[in-house]
This record gives sequence, C-alpha cells and structure tokens, in this order.
Amino acid sequence: MALPREGLTIDYVAKLLRYTILSPALAIPVALATYLDKLPPSVIAKVSNVVPSEITNVITNVITQLPECVIQARRPATILACLSVIISLTEQLNRGFNNNWTSKSDWHWSSEIVVITGGSSGIGATLAQQLLSRNSQTTIVVVDYVPLTWTPPAGSRVHLYRCDLSDTAAIRTTCASIKKDVGQPSALVNNAGLSRGIGILDGSYADREVTIKTNLLAPFLLTKEFLPEMVRRNHGHIVNVSSMSALLPPGKLADYAATKAGLIAMHEALQLELANDHKATKVRQTLAILSFTKTPLFKGETRQSNFLFPLMHVETVSEALADALYSGYGRTIFLPGIMRYVACLRAAPEWMQRVVRQGTENLGVDFKGRQTIDRSGKLCQ
Repeated sequence: MALPREGLTIDYVAKLLRYTILSPALAIPVALATYLDKLPPSVIAKVSNVVPSEITNVITNVITQLPECVIQARRPATILACLSVIISLTEQLNRGFNNNWTSKSDWHWSSEIVVITGGSSGIGATLAQQLLSRNSQTTIVVVDYVPLTWTPPAGSRVHLYRCDLSDTAAIRTTCASIKKDVGQPSALVNNAGLSRGIGILDGSYADREVTIKTNLLAPFLLTKEFLPEMVRRNHGHIVNVSSMSALLPPGKLADYAATKAGLIAMHEALQLELANDHKATKVRQTLAILSFTKTPLFKGETRQSNFLFPLMHVETVSEALADALYSGYGRTIFLPGIMRYVACLRAAPEWMQRVVRQGTENLGVDFKGRQTIDRSGKLCQ
C-alpha cells in the first residue's frame, strides 16, 4: 500500500491495520484457529468421515498439540476479532443510516450535471478536474466570483458562472441561468468559502456579512434552488464542505467557524427532512469536515505534527469527494481521519476543550485569506 501524498501519517497506519489484523476476513479465522483444541470429538469424527485418514491424523495431532505461543495468542486474537467486527458493523450502520437503508444509487456520469461553488481554484477546481478525468462527458458548472485558474480539457462540458455568493440577488439570477442554459443539476458541491481572519471586536459590518452570506447563506439558497428537482426525481447528491473549526474554533476565526458549524447543522437537519418530509430517500448527502488544507484560503504554517495532523493536499481532499459522488452513497468524511476522534472532544469536560483550543494559539497560520472588500461592502473581483 503506497504512502499517501502527506507521507507517513497515523491515518496510513490505521488504514494498514484496518485491512490486515483488523479485517474480519483475517482476524476471525485467526482467532478461531487459536481455539482448535476446544473442538469436541464429535466434530473431529465428522471430519474423518469426509477426508482421508492421513489428513485426519494430522488434524488431530495439530489440535491436541497446539503450540504454547498459539494458546497465549488466544486472548489478543479474540480481542482483535471482536474489534474488527465492531468496526465493520459501525461502518455498515453509518452507511445505512446516512442513506436511509436504500441500495446504491445509479449515476450516469455522461449525463449528470455537477455544480461546484468556488471551483475556480483550490479544492473545487481539483474536484472538477477529478470528475472530468473519470468521465470527460460530465457537465461541470463552476460558480465563482473569479475566473478559472485552470484550463478545462478540450471538448469538455465546463461552464463558468461569475457570481458573488454574498449577493442573494446574484445567486437567484445565476441559478435561473444555470437551469435555463445548462439544465437541472444532479449534484451540488457547496465548497466556496472565505475567511477575513479578524477578531470579533475588529473589522466592519461588511466583513461579517460577506463571510456569513458566502459561507452559510449561499449554501442554503443554492440548495433551495436545486434540491426540488432532485427530490422530484429522487436522484441527487448534496456535498457540504465544512471544517474542524466548526468543532474547535481558533481565535480570530469566529465568523468562519460559525458558518461551518451552521453548515453541519444544515446537513443534519436536511437528512431528516429528505427522509421524513419529502420521502426522497435516494437523494444523498455528503459532509466533509476538513482540517488544514493547502489552499489559497489560509497562509502560513500549522506547526503541527505531520504524523498526527498532516497538512492535507487538495488532491487528497478532492479524491475523497469524487469517491463519495461516484460511490452512489452519502457519507461523512473527516480529513485527516484522526479528526473524527478529535471531534469527540466536543463532549469532553470544558477544561479539556479549553486546553485544546488554547493550543491553536501556537499555529503560525494567517486566517485573513485573499479576498478584499470595496467601500460598498462587496467582494472585489
């Protein structure tokens, strides 16, 4: 198993263990083998009826003379087998509940339309290229306020709609144009986001408004525009890109963190609405909760252990999102994967949460982003 782009990380070690000693296909037979000396004579007698006597004798000798090391391995092997079953069962339950216990959705990628906000650069741009590399006939609609920083392949179906996502009127107009010119999207990736990196007592009204409207209100409105047709067809996928700051917000990132927490709330509430109110059990939802990623959104150094908390490459993130879309199932993605367990700190005692959040003060990250705002409070092109 090749090392990931991020190098040797705890996620890689965990994945290696998951596919070896924590795989039920391996762990359960190994654990059972340590109990061979417990087999009742009746079982051995039945085996002797169907196999040659020579083999029966060998089996009997092995069973009655198990090496001491095998007997000593019985307890750890049993524990590993139980863990493998628990992990596999948890994965199945997660997928079942995330997808309303329905079967895999059928996607015909030559005719699907995928809207990606913030697709001019960063994660959105790389995701668009990922999807096109898998099927060049997939229609990609990029909604961003800046031009594309990448060149679509010749003959590809890529459309750019320039839109300030902090402008609700512009969102309405842009969505109407997309539906008229391109068609009804079958997937929406709410990826666009910006950060002002300004303390709560600093900055202007516009700094707060542009962040909250772009990062949170826009996903609400875009979902409202494109989801009805997905519900009607019971076919679609909404991908929301959130952040670990929603769970452990650093200083000077309150507005950004609040919008990402709101995006998680929208994702979770919409799960229930789709299943219970609209009966659209095959409209999928994927939530990505990301730690620091190499995008233009932030600058500087994280100063964190690369083994525990690697700085993610945009290609790694976009591949995970593309895999989710192509799987036909919705899921929750934590990157790096260890963040799934760090997220459990939200239920930890307050003092422990504060200690962890205080540690974010050691980050050498500039949260101010690249966007500028003009005198009218609008994003500069």
